Amino acid sequence: MSFEIQIAPLSHFELVRLIDTSNKTVIEIATKGALLNSWLVMGHSKPLEIVEGNDFSKGWGNFENNGFRGGKMSPFSCRIENGQYTIEDSTYTIEKFYHEKHALHGILYDAVFSIELSETDAQGAYLHLKYHYEGTDKGYPFAYTLLIKWHLHKNNLVTVETIIANLSDSTIPMMDGWHPYFKLDASVNDSFIKLKTNGKIEYNSMLLPTGKIMDENEFTISKKIENVHLDNCYLVDASANTCVLENEKYQLIVQPLMNYPYLQLYTPSDRKSIAIENLSGIPNCFNNKMGLQLMKPHENLVLKTSYQFIIKQPPQ
Repeated sequence: MSFEIQIAPLSHFELVRLIDTSNKTVIEIATKGALLNSWLVMGHSKPLEIVEGNDFSKGWGNFENNGFRGGKMSPFSCRIENGQYTIEDSTYTIEKFYHEKHALHGILYDAVFSIELSETDAQGAYLHLKYHYEGTDKGYPFAYTLLIKWHLHKNNLVTVETIIANLSDSTIPMMDGWHPYFKLDASVNDSFIKLKTNGKIEYNSMLLPTGKIMDENEFTISKKIENVHLDNCYLVDASANTCVLENEKYQLIVQPLMNYPYLQLYTPSDRKSIAIENLSGIPNCFNNKMGLQLMKPHENLVLKTSYQFIIKQPPQ
């Protein structure tokens, strides 16, 4: 069988490696945060790391201030203005991580998930991770579970499915997202990006949406990133090859498959990678309602996206 799974314990969580031995592809998932921390592929005659991950050799470290690399953003993504929102005439204030005065990137990005399933067959390697949130943050006192299904397929295809179950007896607000950073074999300045969009979300000076969707065609044709700074949210066209990051040798395709109608692009200051973030709603959607999911008691919500690495030229 060409697929294997290895589990490496750390201090209080584990790193799980899904391996395709036929082409030497390895993805590494951390049970803390359920995040994609590494994706090693065989490039042109040499191994190539295409995810900018975290150094967990000494534990969780300074994850938040290192850019939430790979983070699972739940029950909200990006920003909530002043950390506050109102639902059913009650106002809540998020307690967890703030950047300046806005709550950032959810509550469960550092939750330790349990391994529900880890197995292989002739088609791939599978890892299911689960976490039961008990409403411990006073700003989000609603119980729910996250079940995350990572799957390494043949041909350098990775899918991740998220199943959210509302365990409370009330309607709860929900937004979901991922925060992976990708890179090819050079600076992000030398990469090109192509994006199928139905508009760009207008932001104000605090990076909060104004509610307006602007026409956007900047990346309709593959465009070199160069020194452009990106921190933009797009309403995407989810037909084939929605977002393509590429250079002359390699291609990475990000394809939303279910309930991710938005995509955020962010270039960090070190220019080593680019965050390509699937989102179910836009930033601050607990207040602006754009993409907000209102989950009924005991309702489930399923979200799914895929990533595929392609060698454009055969190795010499």
